[in-house]
Amino acid sequence: MYLTLLSLVPLLAAAGPLEKRQEPSFTPNTPSGFCGAVFNTDACRKAGWSKVWGELTSHGVSNAIGFSLQPFSQKNNYDTTSPPGPCVEPEGFDVTRLPLIMDPADTNKAIEWLKSDHPPPYLGLFNEPDFSFGGWTPVTLPEASAKNLTTLIDAKTSSTKLLSPVPAFPFPEWLDQFDGNCTGCMDKIDIISAHIYHVKPEDSIAQIEAIHERWQKPIWVTEMAPTTEVGKCQYTADEMSNYMTTVVNAIKKLDYVEKIFWNGGAYVMTTLLKRPLKLALVQLATGSDKSANLSRARSRVLEAAQQGASLIVLPECFNSPYGCQYFPKYAETLLPSPPSNEKAPSFHALSDLAKEANAYLLGGSIPEYETSTKKYFNTSLMFNPEGELIATHRKVHLFDIDIPGKITFKESEILSPGNKITLVDLPEYGRIALAICYDIRFPELATIAARKQCFLLLYPGAFNLTTGALHWSLQARARAMDNQVYVGLCSPARDMEASYNAWGHSMVVDPNAAVMTEAGENEEVVYADLNEDKIQETRKGIPLQGQRRFDVYPDVSEGKIKFEEA
Repeated sequence: MYLTLLSLVPLLAAAGPLEKRQEPSFTPNTPSGFCGAVFNTDACRKAGWSKVWGELTSHGVSNAIGFSLQPFSQKNNYDTTSPPGPCVEPEGFDVTRLPLIMDPADTNKAIEWLKSDHPPPYLGLFNEPDFSFGGWTPVTLPEASAKNLTTLIDAKTSSTKLLSPVPAFPFPEWLDQFDGNCTGCMDKIDIISAHIYHVKPEDSIAQIEAIHERWQKPIWVTEMAPTTEVGKCQYTADEMSNYMTTVVNAIKKLDYVEKIFWNGGAYVMTTLLKRPLKLALVQLATGSDKSANLSRARSRVLEAAQQGASLIVLPECFNSPYGCQYFPKYAETLLPSPPSNEKAPSFHALSDLAKEANAYLLGGSIPEYETSTKKYFNTSLMFNPEGELIATHRKVHLFDIDIPGKITFKESEILSPGNKITLVDLPEYGRIALAICYDIRFPELATIAARKQCFLLLYPGAFNLTTGALHWSLQARARAMDNQVYVGLCSPARDMEASYNAWGHSMVVDPNAAVMTEAGENEEVVYADLNEDKIQETRKGIPLQGQRRFDVYPDVSEGKIKFEEA
């Protein structure tokens, strides 16, 4: 049980999907006993990995990750990128880990980390210093341990989510015991980490439901297998596949289960879109009056909110005309953040509007001026329903084109490019990616985002009458098809009297590349209802996640990727 737990806990901090098709094969180096994997227990391997793998991919499994663990007492560097101490990285697999509190003496180090500038996104609590590798026994939490854990939990900020200890059986009773000895600790636990070992699928579901009924918290099923004895697969490959089909389909209907892990040390299925989401694209008509543009945007965003949209998108350069000659005049200074209302009226208008609409609001893009570098950028701002800025994206690829007899445009004459990929976590729904217009022509951005578990790619964009007719719909459908995610493109309305004529035709495309909704040329708001079932249906029918050949070509999502501006 202990080795299996340690091989799977690190998966909780996995940064994104790493789609590996080959069967895992490696020999761990475990001088301190901290690493282990059921890959090396013959019973599960004999049951037929290829059969089980096929069933997992049909359910949308997107990760195949190596294992590791970083106990605090083992190393002074507790980041999530450097190789762990005693573990050997399996060839062809990424090693990801979750720091785990195993001893009361570790808490001071953990508290320092929690209070640092870069706290861990997740921290696993484990409070049993007197363990043996041969098995588990429930323990009574010593008074000193309880005091240290209470201090640790009190030091946690909203930047870190704490996972409950995972004990021996019986699970619910043990957590009651833990809560009794560490008074109030369970109130501050963010996620229940649950191990599900039952031969009958209905017993597995019943256990999950009982855990949630008792604690009323999100659950991560961190181990699951059709067995009552760890390390022994009591089913054949076909029987295990049937078990997976029944249990996973049932668990996916429980909205409080956020992640599901397969007992094998490597396979995890993550629900990308936790609950249905209504998306609205505002195809706004803009002019030369910034105040009028902001007022018009407010009216349309509130209209979308009244229609039930919880994520609302404005177009590129929604507060100004689009064109190099306009960028300096309409640019706003956004840094340091938050800026003053005088320097960034659009920033404050968006913040207030998101709060008024009680919705996530992507403010298309606005021209930005950075005083420290004297550079201009094309910048998207995203706000949460509380009006807080949660993401900024500067256009990475500048629109420099020259189509003879059609159009010549060079953003680089005025603008500078951004230097990062932008992923945004919406706690109630999942992860999305932001990019701007010309960025859509570079599929690497979309591929990385999809493999980092995004369910939606959003592109405010102002294609013109030439490029729009050629590639607007094609690009949207291609990015959706390649990555089997939702794609949204939001354009300004077409104005034939303006110096630049936007294409219009804002659209949402589903994971199977079908256009769900499309605007015309004039100002309007279009809507689409997004759900997880469509993603899973698409990926089950065409299981690209399990068919890529990273032994033939590299995985772009595993390269040197910038998620912060340089």
